[in-house]
Amino acid sequence: MSLDSTLHEALTALNQGRYKTVLKVAKSGMKRYKSHPAFPNFAGIALSSQGKHRDAAGYFKKALGLDPTFHDARRNLAQALILLQQSDTALTLLNRLLEGAPKDPDGWYLKGQALLNCGQPRAAADAATRSLELNTRQPRALNLRGVARNMLGDEAEAIADFQTALTLNPNDVEALVNISLPLARQTRHAEALEAAERAVHLAPTHLNARLRLAMQLLESGDQDGARDQFQTILGQAPGHAQAIEQLAALNAAAANADLEPIARRALKTAPRQSSDAARLHFALARMARQAGEQEKFASHLTQANGALAHIMPFDSDGDSQQFESLRTRFNAGADQVQAPAPSGPTPIYVLGLPRSGTTLTETLLGAHPNVCPLGERAVPGVLLAPFLENDIAFDTAACAQFVARDQERLPALPDGIRFYIDKMPENYRLIGALLTAYPHARIVHMCRDPRDVALSMWQAHFSGKALSYTYDLAAMAHRFNLYAGLMAHWHSVFPGQILDVQYEDLVTDVDGQSRRLADHIGLKWVEDMAHPERSTGPVLTLSANQVRQPVHSRSVGSWKPYETMLTPFISGLDPNLWPGVQQG
Repeated sequence: MSLDSTLHEALTALNQGRYKTVLKVAKSGMKRYKSHPAFPNFAGIALSSQGKHRDAAGYFKKALGLDPTFHDARRNLAQALILLQQSDTALTLLNRLLEGAPKDPDGWYLKGQALLNCGQPRAAADAATRSLELNTRQPRALNLRGVARNMLGDEAEAIADFQTALTLNPNDVEALVNISLPLARQTRHAEALEAAERAVHLAPTHLNARLRLAMQLLESGDQDGARDQFQTILGQAPGHAQAIEQLAALNAAAANADLEPIARRALKTAPRQSSDAARLHFALARMARQAGEQEKFASHLTQANGALAHIMPFDSDGDSQQFESLRTRFNAGADQVQAPAPSGPTPIYVLGLPRSGTTLTETLLGAHPNVCPLGERAVPGVLLAPFLENDIAFDTAACAQFVARDQERLPALPDGIRFYIDKMPENYRLIGALLTAYPHARIVHMCRDPRDVALSMWQAHFSGKALSYTYDLAAMAHRFNLYAGLMAHWHSVFPGQILDVQYEDLVTDVDGQSRRLADHIGLKWVEDMAHPERSTGPVLTLSANQVRQPVHSRSVGSWKPYETMLTPFISGLDPNLWPGVQQG
């Protein structure tokens, strides 16, 4: 068989999806035509199509060794490395590829994918835009840019990208899955649920589609529906770590007794320092606590958080520098910008440490007919980052620019709304900028016993790197000390503008504290504010289950049986900032 006919046979099999045949022909070609780079490239494509990305990468490297100018092999190798979670290495390859082929839309798409994996959503969106400029009809590039824009808080633009992808292909399951979350964040909950349901209808075995549907149901308060979806996922993928973790949180002890052996089998095959291993340890910790097995509970939490700390190490020095910079930028002696009050509804920022009661407080306030709860908005933090990280003056012009861009990204609010709630907890870092830009904004600061907060955090699986300090008890104490110092600073800079609400007071006197909240906001108190369990609105945070119950104080003092486990945290708290805690 000639070289041309062998190449033609491999290409034909590839176009027909017959990957075993492709691999067989490619290996035969490599023996007969040892210097031809196309055959190891074919072999790599065949292996990658079967999910064998590590083996595939070896063949792509062989092809490049035979011909260093072989752009297809370099692109294919980059894609394999991205799938192997080696995006940093892939970026190096892709930069070299695009130097030689700057008009390669696939190369720009892959660069965007690698940048997104490296935590650079803005650069990823730019790369996806470049890919689309070269070829406008690319649903995958639209999906990539939409995901990046959603991470940047540009929910409306993200939705537009996903909608364009769906115009090109109405049955694009990835676009349907992707569009569901930003629709929910824009308070378009019925559309969000419809998109997730359609994705599952089109692809019943698509795990991400079922996961998104399950989470949308959970956020909407349909725990039984969510549980059914997670069970279906386990039926399709018995060791699915996220489904196991979510079921463990939803299940009572009896159901978790049946789930435990499934979780233990899955843990045996999960890489030790991986997010899947962390999820499974969190699930097993929940089961151990239900069973009253404190040592196992502590052990699983230590392993879960240890895995995540390995994946997302905490930078304590950088953290300290950031807080000092915030203090310096906004201080009592500095001339503050006198920004005019923006028109439209006034923001209420409910903030504090995560797990301090921000979701409960948002639910109380959101029960008022003149208030619209918007959950945790990433937008302010994203928009303010360039000013705060690069020492750019936050002057009158910058203030006006921030407000305009922030308000552009608000969802359509119902008639009669006077206030909207942003309950991103870590907005406490941004109080200086927020009160400069929105001088009439209301700030509600949730306070809670730090030991109860620490226990709650230690049991929680947060997404992303922003809360990496929660995976190390000493790092957690470090951040808590910075937080307490910064809040004292804000009180001195903005006296009387920040309402401190003690979580313990709120859960023991919800009537009185909800009235106090209404008074601070400037609202006439309504009875529903004292009954968050009546709320039917979706909840897009880890607290979705808790706030649908009548207010209770069962979690107050819950740290006490686990004092030994929390010792590295408790001993790290500054007694000047947390008086009485070590002796409490």
